[in-house]
Amino acid sequence: MAYRRLYSLTEIKGMLQMYRGNKMMIGTVPGTIRVARATAAAHPDFHAGASLLDQRARVNTPGEPRTTGTYWNDEDQANATMDLLNGAMGQIMLATLDGGQKSGVVETGLPANKYKISVAKDNSANVGPGQLVRNDPGRIGQGSSETVSFATSGFVKVVAGVGGTLQVQTSYPIA
Repeated sequence: MAYRRLYSLTEIKGMLQMYRGNKMMIGTVPGTIRVARATAAAHPDFHAGASLLDQRARVNTPGEPRTTGTYWNDEDQANATMDLLNGAMGQIMLATLDGGQKSGVVETGLPANKYKISVAKDNSANVGPGQLVRNDPGRIGQGSSETVSFATSGFVKVVAGVGGTLQVQTSYPIA
């Protein structure tokens, strides 16, 4: 089965749902198979429909990113993922899987004003009226903000599975 082809919305939704933290059979050396657990594929709590409060908690937690974004809902994530994989850059990346690569990434533009997103940002390095001075790795408490806008581009990572299955490991917006 070829990886480079156009994927339907139903297939994309299935991949985003099916592989969320499930074990995936991955061939690492010709003739061998190992079972590997993907890290919560598509990260549903982080990249589709996450609440602004959850995002603010994430950017205020040590060891987590200082900026995080999520598609507004699962439907937007699925449609954006389909646009990215079925687009020119996605098809080029998928062809590398047909050539034997084990994983691939596509990061490219999305149609303007199509996919609503929310973004939370850690503002602890900012100093000014009403802003706490918290430029430290703890980042606990105040000092984050959120905005609602539209994705200008997106990021998708896929993994080639045994038998020609495709795993969407993660798919998130880039503001």
